[in-house]
Amino acid sequence: MKRLTFIASAILTVFALSGPASAIDIVNRKSDKAAQGDITTISRTSISVKSGIGTMIEVPANDIISVRWGAEPPELNLARAAEDGGNLQRALEQLATSAGGAGTNEAIKAEIQYLVARVTARLALEQDASKLPDASAKLDGFLKANGDNFRYFDALQLHGTVQLASEDYPGAEQSFSKLAQAPWPDYKMAAQNASAKLAFQKNDLPGALSAYEQVLSLNASSPGEISRRNEALLGKASVQLKQGNADLALQAVAEAITKTDPEDSAVQAVAWNLKGECLKTQGKVKESILAYLHVPVLFEREKVQLAEALYNLAILWPRADEPERGLAARQELEESYPDSPWTKKLP
Repeated sequence: MKRLTFIASAILTVFALSGPASAIDIVNRKSDKAAQGDITTISRTSISVKSGIGTMIEVPANDIISVRWGAEPPELNLARAAEDGGNLQRALEQLATSAGGAGTNEAIKAEIQYLVARVTARLALEQDASKLPDASAKLDGFLKANGDNFRYFDALQLHGTVQLASEDYPGAEQSFSKLAQAPWPDYKMAAQNASAKLAFQKNDLPGALSAYEQVLSLNASSPGEISRRNEALLGKASVQLKQGNADLALQAVAEAITKTDPEDSAVQAVAWNLKGECLKTQGKVKESILAYLHVPVLFEREKVQLAEALYNLAILWPRADEPERGLAARQELEESYPDSPWTKKLP
C-alpha cells in the first residue's frame, strides 16, 4: 500500500513539474497540421513558434485559422466554440469574462479585442444592421492599437466590409487600399474584389467589371487564391445581371459553382443565391426556387446568404402554388433574423 502511495505521489509530482498540457501554445493552420510550442514572435505578417524540440516554425498570418495560448482563460475557448456554432451573443458574454482573466498577457488581450470586434461585426452583418457603427468603432480601435498584430489584415478586410455595409464609402476605400498592401496574392485579390464591390454598390458597373476582370486575369494556385478568383467570377456575374445579361451571368455562375470547392460554403452560398436571382429574372420560378433551396439545405451556416434565400423563397413559393411553404420561409426569416434587411423587405 505504501509503495502504491509512493508511486502515485511520484506521478503527481512529475505532472506538476511538467505543467499542464494546456500550457502549450497552438497555432492552427489552413495548410498543415497545427504548430505547437511557445509563441516567441508576433508580427503583422506571421507568428513564430518554438517547438518542444527547439525548432522554430514561422506561420504566415494568411495561413492562420486560430491561435490558442497555453495561458489563456478557459472561457476564451468557450467563446470560440460559441462563435463557431453561431451563438454570437453567448460568444460575446464569454469574451467579456475572458477579458477579466487575461491578466497582463498583451497577446491574449489583443486577441480578445479582435474577437469581440469580429463577433460584433458578424452580429451587425448577419442579424442587426443597427450594430454596424459599434462594429466599425471596435474594429477601428483594434487596428489603431494593434498595427503589428497577425490579425491586422483580417481586421482591415472586415472593417472595410462593415464600412461598405454602412455606406461609408470613403472609409471602405481606405480600408481596402490598405488591405491591398498585404504581401500575399490571395489578400491582394481579396482587396481588388472588395474594391469592385464598392464600385458596384456605387453603381459604377464599368469600374466594378474592370476590377473583377483584373482578378480573373491573375493565376490562382493556392486554395485561397482559387476562392478569391471564384468570388471575382460571381462578382462579374452580378454586374452582367444588373446590365441585363442574365444568360451571360448564368454561365459565369455555373462556372463558379463547378470550380468552387464544395466545402467553400461562403462562395457556394453566394453562387446559388445568384443563380436563383438570374433564373428569377428570366421568369423561371420553379428553377429559381430549386437554386435558392440549396442555401438552407447545404449552407445554413452562411447567415447573410441564408436570410437572402429565405426572403426569395417566401416570395417565390406562392408563385409556384405553394403558399404554405412560402409562409414557412417567411416565418423562419422573421423569427431567426428579425432585424435583417431581408426581413424588412418582406411585403
